[in-house]
Amino acid sequence: MLDTDSHQAAGLAALAAEHTPRIVALASHGDRRSELPLLWQLCAAWTALDYPVVVLDAHVRESEAQPGLQQLLMDSDELSHLGQGPEDWPIVPAALGLTALGTPQASPPPAASAERARQLAELFHDYELILLYAPAHELARSLHGSSLSPLLPVSASDAALLTAYHALKQLLNMGKLRPTIVAVMDDSNLATRVSGHSISRNLQDCARDFLACEVPALTVCPDQAGEIQRLALRTLEHALQPPRWAPPPATGRATRAARSL
Repeated sequence: MLDTDSHQAAGLAALAAEHTPRIVALASHGDRRSELPLLWQLCAAWTALDYPVVVLDAHVRESEAQPGLQQLLMDSDELSHLGQGPEDWPIVPAALGLTALGTPQASPPPAASAERARQLAELFHDYELILLYAPAHELARSLHGSSLSPLLPVSASDAALLTAYHALKQLLNMGKLRPTIVAVMDDSNLATRVSGHSISRNLQDCARDFLACEVPALTVCPDQAGEIQRLALRTLEHALQPPRWAPPPATGRATRAARSL
């Protein structure tokens, strides 16, 4: 009988893990030319693959007129009037809420990061993917020392290369997070691809020579569906699985918090 109970418990634990929302991240550094097209196309790819995704946008501050993650953390009912927008992936303002995510006192950074991930999984249990779109320094603080591998997009501009390197330092040094560099090109012609490979290689060299870390890098064109789908699947493989999570009673709070992108 005890063996039967233990097998049932193990089976329930495995079932809960199978349905745990996974966390992925896109690290921003002010390069909207690369960040927004990549975010949009990845969400479309995951949706096409039947992975319900919610975006937590840490660039948008919650307010009474624009509630979001902060209100969810306070268990507010003020979001009940918000519904799913015209797109299949919703977005939730999260600038204040991400900073306010609670952690046990005196917890080491990896344990604190695990607790934050668990809280997000409980809040957004109706989704299979939680995409954090946040500045690199905020990801470094919130998920320090976790197994999360954020995407670090970069366009072809000189300014973007500099800000991407600064973000890379924040992720590696401050957050102990190993990102994937994604050079986002406007079109798929050969000259543009060569430029993208050069950008990603330069950042890889900087990470190795000055930050003592090898980081993966690739080049994509947002209008190439096959490339985006491969990146979407790769990102799923490296998603963060929140620990010690069990589905709470369905309330629909997280779904109501969402507004369309």
